[in-house]
Amino acid sequence: MMMTNYRWLFPVLLGLASGCNLLTEFQRPNVETPNQWREQAQASAVQIDPQWWQAFSSSQLNRLMTEALAYNNDLAAARQRIAQARAQAKIAGANLWPAASMSGDFSDNRNNASETQKTSGQIDIAYEVDLWGANRARRDAGSARMLSQIFARDALQLVVMADVGQAYFNLLALRERRQIASDFLDTVNAILTIIQARQQAGAAYALEVAQQKTVQANARASLDLLIQQEVLAENSLAILLGHPPQALPLEQAKFADLAMPNIAAQQPASLLQRRPDIGQLEMDLIAANADIAVARAAFYPKLQLSLDSVLASPQPSGIALALAAGLTQPLFQGGRLEGGLSNALATNAELAENYRKTVLTAFREVEDAAAIQSNSGRRLQALQIAAEQARLAYQISQERYRLGAIDYQALLNTQSSYLNTENSRVQARLDVLVAQVQLYKALGGGWSLAEQNTDLSKVAPGP
Repeated sequence: MMMTNYRWLFPVLLGLASGCNLLTEFQRPNVETPNQWREQAQASAVQIDPQWWQAFSSSQLNRLMTEALAYNNDLAAARQRIAQARAQAKIAGANLWPAASMSGDFSDNRNNASETQKTSGQIDIAYEVDLWGANRARRDAGSARMLSQIFARDALQLVVMADVGQAYFNLLALRERRQIASDFLDTVNAILTIIQARQQAGAAYALEVAQQKTVQANARASLDLLIQQEVLAENSLAILLGHPPQALPLEQAKFADLAMPNIAAQQPASLLQRRPDIGQLEMDLIAANADIAVARAAFYPKLQLSLDSVLASPQPSGIALALAAGLTQPLFQGGRLEGGLSNALATNAELAENYRKTVLTAFREVEDAAAIQSNSGRRLQALQIAAEQARLAYQISQERYRLGAIDYQALLNTQSSYLNTENSRVQARLDVLVAQVQLYKALGGGWSLAEQNTDLSKVAPGP
């Protein structure tokens, strides 16, 4: 019978709980978007494979990527930041639920005359009515910031993968240059033997011997430098994998065996949905937009209900008194509320400008990587021809010098040309491969905002 008297109370409380909502609909900042890429006249409809590194046809690179994603320390730290943000999102949505507390009392009056014990307890349930949507806005802000950390992890993961690819390609390039330097030193030693033999026969001068010994010493110094750079490159790669430098088992692999994939970009407008760093800033903007609603709601009255006060007088007049007692209205806060709103608006405006710059930077990164890939590819083709001819010229000059058909200066010129063109060829191939990695990274590496969980209501659920 008593519960019948309370039936009318629940629609009233539900109506109060629904309240109003000062949260405005989020709108992405306007950014000038080009219709097409400069380097690629026709955009592709094919999406990039999230495991894009497999396009380089290197089983060892595949293994290194797997290890980096599993053991990289920066990625592990990013996962902990996500855990922190998830906890903060739960805290942000807690005010949407009633808060229950329990108080108790225990007294012990035992003495020689009498023994008495007394125990009492009370449970109170309090609820802040979300009249203006402030608590819902806090929940949405916390959820958006958690997604922001997830997207930040994804952006960092893309950076780590690109760094691993570049470090591995650089290491293989150094190994090939070391082999070139070693072969060159062997050839220089052989020519020095010929020159010394000719000097003993009176067909060469001491100047030629000194010049060739200079070439020999420089070649040895270059080889030592390349060995040093190779060790440093291995150490850098080990850190990216989360391993100490001493524990980097690498199989023998040839730089020339790496495939160079053909990468076609999608429309520039799709880049807004393909870059995790852009998605991260969008989530920050959604959170900042919710913060504005919280700051605006602070100007309006708050209603705090207590179950004890309502049940103490469940009649309409008693409910009205309980509601009036729980209603508070800020009058004078010394500018705190105005400052809070101004700060929220300025933060949102700053993030909007950061978003625009990030988008423009993303367009530039695609164009830069595509331009380097295109021009380095053409330079590589020319240098491959130059290297073949320089190698042929060097072989011919060695034979002709041995027969005495040319002087030493001609041989010296072909030596220098051969070494320079071989190193330039390797560098050009490295530039192409690095540019392709950068292009994959600039295009988002197969990441898609549409495939992420952007439903904020599922991240930090509330009433």
